[in-house]
This record gives sequence, structure tokens and C-alpha cells, in this order.
Amino acid sequence: MKPIHFLGILIVVIGYYLFKVFSPFIGNITIATLLALATYKIHRFLLLKFPGRILPALLSTIILGVLFFAPLIYIITNAATFVAQIDFTHLKQTITETKKLIESTIASQNWLSSINMHEYTAQLDVNKIINWLISTATFLGTKSANFIKDTLLILIFYFFANLYGKDLLQYFQRIIPLRSEDSITIFENLTGVMGVVFNSIIATAIFEGALFGIIAHIYGYNGLLFGILYGFSSLIPVVGGMLMWLPVSIDLYFSGNTSGAIVLALYSIIVISVIADTFIKPIIIKYIDDIMSEEEHTRVNELLIFFSIIAGLSSYGFWGMIIGPAVITLMISVLNLYPKLALKS
Repeated sequence: MKPIHFLGILIVVIGYYLFKVFSPFIGNITIATLLALATYKIHRFLLLKFPGRILPALLSTIILGVLFFAPLIYIITNAATFVAQIDFTHLKQTITETKKLIESTIASQNWLSSINMHEYTAQLDVNKIINWLISTATFLGTKSANFIKDTLLILIFYFFANLYGKDLLQYFQRIIPLRSEDSITIFENLTGVMGVVFNSIIATAIFEGALFGIIAHIYGYNGLLFGILYGFSSLIPVVGGMLMWLPVSIDLYFSGNTSGAIVLALYSIIVISVIADTFIKPIIIKYIDDIMSEEEHTRVNELLIFFSIIAGLSSYGFWGMIIGPAVITLMISVLNLYPKLALKS
């Protein structure tokens, strides 16, 4: 047996056991690596400004933690406080009044008068709804604890990805059967597109979250909390924003502030969903794309990125918004590279 064949078998065996050891962390390592690719240019800027590699890697990790993870932890801690302070008597009253409102609205419409809405609303058991809310809150509490644990692990792996990323990249360039220029092209395509996607997500979430936070603060809600919640909700395509403004409008209505409920709903639809999301958001994405495109990289169609985010969210949950575009970008980069290699062959 040739030494190279023996070494290959040894690598496969060791790789198998290495995978078994690190399999619980594969998802976190993958996400941390993709985030490192997405924020590569930020890290490169810090490398030019600060000496060594530890300090820039640490600063990159702190920036990511503040921008991305600190708001999530803030939401989780406030959600726990909110659940503990729920007035179930008021909640029962709100559900009962909602049932009556639906029945009266249907009954007032002549073309719907044949529908006996009471038969349907009578099936809504208030106690069952409250029990479901309690069990859901318990489930979310458990998931939140796991999420915080995963967050800490992602930040740790992200730090090491930035610290040793250059060495790992150079090593893989040496062992993969591609020319150095081709491997660099794939890397630049990934960092370019992932950077645009990541920064667009952050910019859009901050912008739309701030708009909703302002109106929420005006009507007496925690503007920071509701702004952060809206920012993350806006990442869900099509119905994201409605998940926030509709419940808040309903709460205002049953609190006796009918005009406030109408104003908040119209503001959310017209100012945020139509003006900000439809007209201003593409301008922000194009501006970020122009800034990030110092080096030429593969341009991925915005609609394709949009559907890759939807597919990623449905397949991988929250982190799918990072994984989806990464898979699409990698596939397009390989497809673009294939004709060049085929011609040379």
C-alpha cells in the first residue's frame, strides 16, 4: 500500500470519529462559519486598524453580539417578565369580547346573515385557550434556554473562525484540486453575496423596527422591545410585520383606544409595509450592494435571494435566512466555474 493511500484511509477513519465527537455542534459551527463569511469585510477592516489577530477577532465577535444577539436576549428576558405579569382575568374578558365582536360584525352584514357564527365561536373555550398559551409559554421558555446556549456557542465558534479563518482558507486552497484563483473566486463570491444579505437584513430590521418602535412608544408600549420584535418579525416574508401590528392594534381597540388602533394599523401598512418595505428597502439593499462590491463578485438576483431566504426559514428555522442564500450562492459560483474548467479540460 502506498503511503498516500494509507494516509487517505487514516484521514477518513479519524474524520469519522471527529464527526461523531463534534456532531452536536455541527449546526452551530456551520452558522458561525457563514456569519464569519458574511462579516469578512468588517473583520478585514479591523485587522487593518488593530495589531495582531486576537483583538480584531474579539472586536468582531463583540460587534456581532451587540448587533444580532443582544436584542434576542433582551426579547427573551422581557418575554419572561411579560408572561409572569399576564392578567388572565383581563385576557378572558378580551377573548370573550373578541367572540362577541366577530358575531356582531357577521350578523350586521346582510349577505352573511345565513351564517350562524355563534356555533363557531361557542367552540372557542377560553380556558383551553389560556391553557394552550401557558403550555406554549413553557415550551418557548425551554427553547429560549437552548437558544441562549446555542448563541454562546455560535459566538465562541465565530471568534475562532475569525481568528484562524485565514490559515484554514490557505490550507484548503492547497489541498483542494482547484487553482488558487478559482478557489479565491468562490470565496469572494460567498463573502460578497453573504455580506450583502447579512447587512441588508440588519439594516432593514433596524430601519423598520425603529419606525414601529416610534409609533408603539407614542401609544404607551415599550418602544425598544416592540421595535426589536418588529425588526425580527420583518425578516419573515409577506406576513412578518402583520404578526406585530395586528395584535397591538387589537389590544389598543379593546383598551378603548379605537382611533389609536386605526392609526397604528394604517401607519404600519402605509408607512412601513408600503413605503419603507416596498420603496426604501430596495434602495438600502442596492446601496449596501454598491458599498460591498469593491471586488467583483457574482450578482445573485434579488428575487432568488428572497426565495432562498423563504426556503431557508422553512427548512432550517431562524438561521435559514443565512443558510439559504449561502447554499444558492455556492451553487451559482460552482456552476459559473464549471464551464471554465470544462474548456480547460
